[in-house]
Amino acid sequence: MAGDHPAPPGLPLAQWWTVPLDGAVRSGPVSDGPRIYIALASGQLTARDAADGHEIWRHNRTVIAPMTSAGELLFVASGDAIEALHGATGKTAWTLARTAPAAPMLAASEWLIATTDTDVIALRAATGEVVWRHAAGGIKLAPALDGERLYTGAEDGRVLALNVKDGSVVWERFFTGGVTAIAAHRGRVYVGAGDKRLYCVDGSKGEDKWNSSIGANALGRMAVDDDRVYLASLNNVVWALDRQSGNQRWHQGMPQRPLFGVQLAGHVVFVSSTSADLQMLYDHDGLRSGALHLPADVPPNLTPSISETPQGTVVYTVSGSLENEWHLTKYAVAGEAALIPLAKLDALPGLPYLTDPALAPIGTVLGLLILGDPLLLPLEDAGWPIVLRDPPLVPLTTLPGVQLRPLSPVLPVRREARGPGG
Repeated sequence: MAGDHPAPPGLPLAQWWTVPLDGAVRSGPVSDGPRIYIALASGQLTARDAADGHEIWRHNRTVIAPMTSAGELLFVASGDAIEALHGATGKTAWTLARTAPAAPMLAASEWLIATTDTDVIALRAATGEVVWRHAAGGIKLAPALDGERLYTGAEDGRVLALNVKDGSVVWERFFTGGVTAIAAHRGRVYVGAGDKRLYCVDGSKGEDKWNSSIGANALGRMAVDDDRVYLASLNNVVWALDRQSGNQRWHQGMPQRPLFGVQLAGHVVFVSSTSADLQMLYDHDGLRSGALHLPADVPPNLTPSISETPQGTVVYTVSGSLENEWHLTKYAVAGEAALIPLAKLDALPGLPYLTDPALAPIGTVLGLLILGDPLLLPLEDAGWPIVLRDPPLVPLTTLPGVQLRPLSPVLPVRREARGPGG
């Protein structure tokens, strides 16, 4: 069974690069794979290359809410409008005027969900077409989408389950003390409530499956997989509860308050806070898997971008404060994992590579191969297969930095051995 042989955490992560930012950051980082987007407090939006962090483009935008992305589009709330920008160029794809999000936007599948002070709005992500609006207020958390249903949690404790196709209400109920965290996965909704409990609710009916005390209010993001639901609470504890029964699987106290909640990638639970350390826990048992040491503290509300890619887990963080420099930093799997499949490479950096089954002189395909010092034979003269032959005897006259006299081409006379008394 899978539970008998749990998957190990992802390979160790290492810092790949870090680049300075010219000023404080208002929103980000957000990554779409090849690029990372940062909104500066100076009113500029910048895109940077994921390979080395260099800037691709920069436009004037005063971003007022967390950004999100899907495919080749970046969704930005700027001024009193929502814009979709082409990630490669930063040019506008569409604009929805007179719309100011009051909560983080959600981009999933073909949908972009925006929540204002008065409405939940569903748009076609590709075109910006408004498909429906539903009156709702007091929502400060990003909605959760699971299949055909959208779930929102409000500060007054109301949770709405809406049909994502038309905005019709599937069910509605209230939770004591308000909703402090919300997530959904495979037909179940997980609600952190103000009564210091986590509720698991049937996604189609709104009925309780179970609820569990977590000692303090849940906060920030939650993460769910097929086995467990992971969350952080206000008493500096990270919890893993059984997704089906609510039984505690493990809990781990943290050195700093996990204000941003948790994120899951590569069987590692990342615990975000405002400190200069991004803590990592193994999802199976909660044991510590180390920490990523950032250049400086993380400002409030700048949650790291953490994603699981075919090459492994990739993490982008923004660190800095008013007293020191700001940096964007990338962490990825340590080791020799290829970032680009070899089949897609035209040439390896600095050295051509062998092709198979084409046969050619090795000097042509490798270009440079050090067999020793000095080379026994010019590689361009080598055939296939390689046959090593002694080079012509040439008098050694110079070494780098040393002047030598020519060696005599006359071989020394070998004296015959003599016997005793000879």
